[in-house]
Amino acid sequence: MSTIADIFSSYRDALMQSRDRYTELYVERVENGRQFYQEFFNRLVVPFRQVFAKSASRSFILRQVERFFGTNQIDFVAIDGTCQRDAFADFVVFFGGAYGAKGRVSLAGDPPKIKYEKWEMNRDVSIVAWVPVPFAELADVAGASLEENFMVTDADRANLSRIHTSLVQLAEIYLAYNVATSSAIDAPKLIMLDQSLSGMMAATSHGVDTGLVGYPYDRRQLDQADVTIAFAHPFSPELGIPSTKRFRRYTAVLAEFHKRNTKQLRLSELESALGLTREGLHEPADFLLNRAKLCTYDTETHSLATVVDCRESWAYTVSLFQNICARLFLHKDASALTYEAPDPEDPMKKRRRWMSPEDIQFLIAVGLRALIEECWQRRIMLVGVVKDSESRYLTRNYLGVMKHLGVYPMLQEHKFGLLPWTDRIYLETIPLYCDEQLEAPWASIEFDSTFMTLHLGRDGNVRPQVMGVRSRAGEMVASERLFVRSLAQFFMSRHKKTPLMGHVIFLDRLASPVWDKDAFGEVCIESPSLGRIDPIVYKDRDALNVGQMIVMYLLSTLSRNHFPEVIGYPDLLHKATGNRVEIPCRCRCRTGPPVLT
Repeated sequence: MSTIADIFSSYRDALMQSRDRYTELYVERVENGRQFYQEFFNRLVVPFRQVFAKSASRSFILRQVERFFGTNQIDFVAIDGTCQRDAFADFVVFFGGAYGAKGRVSLAGDPPKIKYEKWEMNRDVSIVAWVPVPFAELADVAGASLEENFMVTDADRANLSRIHTSLVQLAEIYLAYNVATSSAIDAPKLIMLDQSLSGMMAATSHGVDTGLVGYPYDRRQLDQADVTIAFAHPFSPELGIPSTKRFRRYTAVLAEFHKRNTKQLRLSELESALGLTREGLHEPADFLLNRAKLCTYDTETHSLATVVDCRESWAYTVSLFQNICARLFLHKDASALTYEAPDPEDPMKKRRRWMSPEDIQFLIAVGLRALIEECWQRRIMLVGVVKDSESRYLTRNYLGVMKHLGVYPMLQEHKFGLLPWTDRIYLETIPLYCDEQLEAPWASIEFDSTFMTLHLGRDGNVRPQVMGVRSRAGEMVASERLFVRSLAQFFMSRHKKTPLMGHVIFLDRLASPVWDKDAFGEVCIESPSLGRIDPIVYKDRDALNVGQMIVMYLLSTLSRNHFPEVIGYPDLLHKATGNRVEIPCRCRCRTGPPVLT
């Protein structure tokens, strides 16, 4: 046997050993998952196929839809984007774009009818931007130092730069904001994005280090006060957002200034409105006075006064976001991503530089917050869909915290073996090996997106404790009561011995002041470092969750499974890609886990 044959033979043997080991581990974890499902987790799975089969349930959903939207004709827009990075001899061209598919779901009949519509010729819904950056200025967009380090080549910097991924996120958010703020006639009732909205929000929940402070716009410059106020948004008094938890408590103070449309408030007024003691106000007041330089203190009246008007500052920042995005995506002006900044080599001079990924993230953060508040105001349902994720926010973060709090006593009374590696893998085993009666569509219960950053850990005394995420700024947590997450499956066929099924997908739903305002308060998380957190909790499948019922009903209607490339995935998001096939088949007839006998 030749040397090459020996090498490939050894490679084959290694693959076979790894496959056998994987199958052995998979079988063991699936058995643990089957026991876990039968004894507990079945209470956390909602069989919407059975719910939607009842005419009384469909009538209830229709009444709730008409009460919320004011109509049974649900106009929708589905937004998807794409990005690319091409390196040439002297330039790197970054591309980001997004497109929205438009249509209407009519709930007047049974079954509902779907109609896709074309945009008017005068409506530019193809949000596209090309940004050619010379290699000489690549350090700006790569977020690298301008000092020569003799280590990184231009090609390496191009590979490290993530400006194109930030561009596509900015394009999608800007397009969503554009359609949400259109006239009352054109504004949709449902906006869907092929993005993890809760993930985007959590990534910027603590702010970003933007260099845009000092950016000139509309006869003044963006200052640090504007940035601080922008990251305090969104505001929803009905949902108690922002909350008075210890982490970033100053945002609740700024929300009170915004709500009352005033620049001065007595400490006694803040204590009464926020339910805090004078001691509880010390930390946020210290931040606003000494670190952010956003407030002044009057010792005679014992009141805080903001140096800027909170409402005017927020309107200014949103207008800046719109201006930059319009220049970039509508007028195709790449210079919109450049601005004057102090030269590191000579602070007395200024130079023209490109926006860094952190600067783009700031624009995304502003746009997402403005979009959320617009959806609340206009009663637009905002949903994010993610096809693949390796997360364990449900089976590790959520259940770990709920077990610690005693919400699910069975988790404390029984011990269970290790579950499959991720939430998606575990939930995909349920209809295959745990519940042969389960039919699509079905979903897990919804859980608060704050559990993306909350988990059960141990302090120095090795005691279990609810903790946030460690960062350079300290322990942090994403805003609660903002998004709720779930995992759902929309296609399954049991006509053959081995069921054919689409992948389980992740859904992010913007919490609604109408549906979710009574779903928090019963479960309280107390953390010494974070304070009191009251997340939205739908304990099990028996809890009435109108928002999830409507989302699942609309998405199951829109998941016609006409495209084998995206089986079990909402068709409207596939149409938004311009029928480009870029993701592998989601059908179990082609790929899947080891078949257990």
